[in-house]
Amino acid sequence: MTAKATINMLKNKSLPIFIISLIVIGLFVFSYMGYLVSKDSHRRVFIFPSAEDGKYIIEYRNLTNKPHQGNIQLYIEEILLGSTVERTKLLFTPGTKVISCFERKHVLYLNLSNDLLSMGDGVVDIREGTELLKKNIKENFSEIDSVEIFIDGKSAFEK
Repeated sequence: MTAKATINMLKNKSLPIFIISLIVIGLFVFSYMGYLVSKDSHRRVFIFPSAEDGKYIIEYRNLTNKPHQGNIQLYIEEILLGSTVERTKLLFTPGTKVISCFERKHVLYLNLSNDLLSMGDGVVDIREGTELLKKNIKENFSEIDSVEIFIDGKSAFEK
């Protein structure tokens, strides 16, 4: 075997190793970039009623970790916007806003605008909407034991 044949063999063996090394490095860089993008967000679950069969449609969204209005209020504002899927109903009438939202001793006090009271097309009834909103909040925020909902400062439902 000549020296030239040995060099050609080494070149041929090192090419696959070089390609595999590039692929591994590329995957590492891609994973690291994904980590950098996702570290400032938190995956949240949104449950919306289906418009067709009365079942629920689950949607996942990444929300920022440190919003200026607070994690729970950002989540509620997102759920008030509705689903990104067309075949769902809204929980409340479009235009419903969060007036105030705060948590004390594992109880969330949520005051919504009275836009919630006007019924619209493609909107579930108010009681079902409030119950589904409570379910969504408790599903995503384990520190919340109960949710008290107010409409323009008045209790939504008397016990």
